[in-house]
Amino acid sequence: MREPNVRLEGRILFLTEDPGFVRDQLAGKDPAWSPGEANKLRDDISTDEITPAYICYYYDETLGEFPYLGLKCREEFPITRGSVKRGGFVASVSGKRRGKGSSREQSPYAEMCAGIKLVVAESIERIYRENCQNLGVLTTTDFSILDKVRRGESIPLAVFTAGEGEITRGIIEHGGLFNYNMARLKGQVVLHPPQTAQRPMTLGEKILARRWVVDPAKGKIGVPAVKPGDEGFVLTDIRFSHEYVTPMAAIFFEQLVGKDAKVNDPGSILMFRDHLTFLPEAMTPERVKEGLLDVALQLEKKQREFATAQGIKLYGELRLGHHGSEAICHSKILEAHALPGQVIIGSDCTRRMPVRSAASRSVSERRRSSIRGSRRTCACRSPKPSKS
Repeated sequence: MREPNVRLEGRILFLTEDPGFVRDQLAGKDPAWSPGEANKLRDDISTDEITPAYICYYYDETLGEFPYLGLKCREEFPITRGSVKRGGFVASVSGKRRGKGSSREQSPYAEMCAGIKLVVAESIERIYRENCQNLGVLTTTDFSILDKVRRGESIPLAVFTAGEGEITRGIIEHGGLFNYNMARLKGQVVLHPPQTAQRPMTLGEKILARRWVVDPAKGKIGVPAVKPGDEGFVLTDIRFSHEYVTPMAAIFFEQLVGKDAKVNDPGSILMFRDHLTFLPEAMTPERVKEGLLDVALQLEKKQREFATAQGIKLYGELRLGHHGSEAICHSKILEAHALPGQVIIGSDCTRRMPVRSAASRSVSERRRSSIRGSRRTCACRSPKPSKS
């Protein structure tokens, strides 16, 4: 549990359009920044700029060497390997639509491992913001916070939880999703079930209401009704992951739950080797010489070792003269595992599955808890009604 006030000690990195301004900061200078065209902040920084796809072959603290390696400032790429981590930065500042693009958890994890504890931007994309919160990185659109960081002043944690729902507030207060879930499963966190009155519901809402976790200690499941905006946990039927995501979830599980700890109900978890099966043929010779193929193969190894240790079904590579994957995750789930009315949650599925959509988009918003949690539950944050 975090203290009611946080103090962030370190430098502030302004990601501007001017590559020279960025380089000066990396060189140890702290040039004055003020809003305006002279030092305009970069807008539309995508997760692919924070961690280019090939950087995602790393899945541990090594990612701290790479944040913003793909950041393009005008026609230049001013940030090099290790430069952010060496700079002693605690906060990173940018313009509009920070974190757009692929919903890759490696991006905020790379920032965190480089020392970044606070992201400030004019606007922050939802999935990236939630990934930051899940990992314990604070986010805000309030630029006045920067003056407090400069002066080394304490900042009320309430600044970062204001306007958030019960689950998100708890995640921020506990320093991340994993810590929050561990506290919840120990009974240190008690969630209030939705008080939604009986109402006409969609099929997806009915499924969520039926699977809503009210009291995990007593096994009490189900509420009369839910509506958009309700927050809670739902019992899942199937959880699945692939080799691009499993290794990071596995190391977090081992670090925060225990090296020898066991996942709950491994029979409900499926893992797939389906993203990087043909990488040796697809990777350029230059990348192979850089050692990236060896790094990428560690993803397969870590997933296989974790699945074996946990007794989890793994769809791996074809053998006996055949090359390819035994199964593609989203297809295999539909073909061989999914049943009507189930809640199925998976990492980075490339398209929505009809049975999964029955649990609504909100079920996937905290999808990483599906592998990490020691109970078969996932967090659900129903989309809020549109203001339009």
